[in-house]
Amino acid sequence: MGAQNNLRVIVGLIFREAANRFGASPLAYAWTIVEPAVLVGILLLARLYFKNMNPAFGESSVMFLLTGIVAFRAVRAVINNGGRAILANRNLFEFGLVKPLDTVIARCVVEFVIWIVILTVFFTSVARILQTEIITDFQGFVLSMLLILFFCLSMAMFNATVGALVPIWRSLWKMMSMPLMMTSGVIFVPASMPPEFLQIIIWNPFLHCVEGLRSHSYLDYISVYSPYYLLGFSTVLLLFSLAMERLFRKEIIRARGDDDEDEFI
Repeated sequence: MGAQNNLRVIVGLIFREAANRFGASPLAYAWTIVEPAVLVGILLLARLYFKNMNPAFGESSVMFLLTGIVAFRAVRAVINNGGRAILANRNLFEFGLVKPLDTVIARCVVEFVIWIVILTVFFTSVARILQTEIITDFQGFVLSMLLILFFCLSMAMFNATVGALVPIWRSLWKMMSMPLMMTSGVIFVPASMPPEFLQIIIWNPFLHCVEGLRSHSYLDYISVYSPYYLLGFSTVLLLFSLAMERLFRKEIIRARGDDDEDEFI
């Protein structure tokens, strides 16, 4: 009964988050389509101006760059929105059934589904423009997406708990956005980097998220993607976050957020 009640709570929160996200204005629905449309527009313009540029990998430098940007932005967006779930739902914790983890799960799932829609529209459009198959291993792609969702949930829970207890972490997290993107293989092939550099960036979980998507988009791509590392990192992070939430639940719920927390790359 306890597991069933918990599942009902999470499902109810998912519908509530979806209603809050899209119910306020019809423009919210439009933006879900505008997002990939803008990226496809960038692709079309870039093809005109960078036709002779040698790609880092594959036949299209624009395709390589945009797949990295989309992957990084998707992961970053899910984590950022999930990390604000506890703060946004503090009034629900007065009811005994709703737990902080439930709100983080619900918001991460809603945001992740939105980005799956964006990825679907984006990849379908790019496939038509470039006349090529984008996803070469659909089963592996689905498994990678599930693992990325687990990482996003773990990182969002960590940001929600540690960020509430140590406010400076929220500022550090925002400052880390650009360094994380630059070391995530968005603009280069990690496997082609010098071993000394690769030994450092290989610890960046965002790199494995980007590589996880790209490894199923190119047939001959030499990937450094390690699902075992991403799974282990996410599991340890989630267990630590759950322990912190359990020990400091009252302090976490009462914590105040920043005024500019919606800002992210």
